[in-house]
Order: sequence, then structure tokens, then C-alpha cells
Amino acid sequence: MEPSINQDLLAKIEAIAQGPNADLFRRLVDILYNQEEYFSAEDLAEIERGEEEIRRGDYVSLEEYERTRGL
Repeated sequence: MEPSINQDLLAKIEAIAQGPNADLFRRLVDILYNQEEYFSAEDLAEIERGEEEIRRGDYVSLEEYERTRGL
């Protein structure tokens, strides 16, 4: 991760903060800012694997998960 914030990142942050997911984004930022424990290397690797699965389209939507679980 880059130690400094570039303009591209700031523009993305601003767009999200002003968009329909602004409340969720602010809650996530608060969680990350206030967390006392940081992600381990294993946690980050698992997150990367999940992101790769999403990019490949290999995931289950919440609606599909609920439907299969009868929720």
C-alpha cells in the first residue's frame, strides 16, 4: 500500500462520500479508524482471494444465499 494519498484515491473517496453509499462508507471508515487490531497477512490474503473471486464472478448474492438457507 502506498504511504501517501494520491489524487486518484482522494477523488474516489470524495465520490463515494457524496454518493448513495455515503453512510456505509462513513461507518466503514469509522470502524477501520477505531479498530485496535489490524489485519494479519493471512487476513489480507483471504480478502485478496475474495476480491479475485468477485472479479471472476464466482460468488453468491445475498438474495441467493438467503433463498438457499430458507431465510
